[in-house]
Amino acid sequence: MSRLTVGQIRYDLFQINETAEPGLNVDAYLLTGSRKAVLIDTLQESEALYDTVKRLTDLPLEVIITHGHPDHAGRGLRQFHEAGVPVYMHEADLPLYQNMFGGEFPGEWFTEINEKDVFDLGGITLETILCKGHTPGSIVLFDEQNRRLFTGDAVGSGMFWMQIEGCTPLHEFRQELLKLTERFGNMKNLRIYPGHRWQSPVQLNAQYLKDTLALTDQILNHTDNGRECVMEFAGKPLAYKEASYGMMSAYSYNPENL
Repeated sequence: MSRLTVGQIRYDLFQINETAEPGLNVDAYLLTGSRKAVLIDTLQESEALYDTVKRLTDLPLEVIITHGHPDHAGRGLRQFHEAGVPVYMHEADLPLYQNMFGGEFPGEWFTEINEKDVFDLGGITLETILCKGHTPGSIVLFDEQNRRLFTGDAVGSGMFWMQIEGCTPLHEFRQELLKLTERFGNMKNLRIYPGHRWQSPVQLNAQYLKDTLALTDQILNHTDNGRECVMEFAGKPLAYKEASYGMMSAYSYNPENL
């Protein structure tokens, strides 16, 4: 059984956390403008998310999925679809998502989202930025007015998984990360809201993007060869390497997928 906890970060921003044993701890974010609201991700197991969101706002609602992993686009998504709420996800992640759920959620449930799409909430606009790496269709969302970047798992949460099946090669991810760093790496007062906020002991900011790029370069240049690790994933052992640098405390990667 999972548990939802709602925290209000600001008058227009709620963090909705889902925890359960063993180990599940994931965040969704609700932004409320003057005309409509956007929910970023739908958590994993909880089917109470829709009712929770409706208690927080009566504004017209849209849902944006940052990527097609089941801890960010979980079974509660069905309730939003049945209520007629538009659900956006990048089409590159649809095969991954449908494979993980055995086709339970048809592709026609989703509206395609693309680079530079803009969602106007009234007083808040969210710009879509593609950042393939963790998955082929990972996106981040930028709120320019308030310098907030909502990243799902696209750049990790202080910890980062690039070792599992479906991740793009690290040199391709570097190009996406370079794009983000060139735009946001020196932005003062930038606040990053990732999909597992608890994984970082501090609020992530622009320095985190620069640290992640620096560590990616070290891995690609073999100046940081990482620690040998093994984890159980999908019911079997998975060998990988892990490195750290600055605000990036645990960057997991596949040395065969550089």
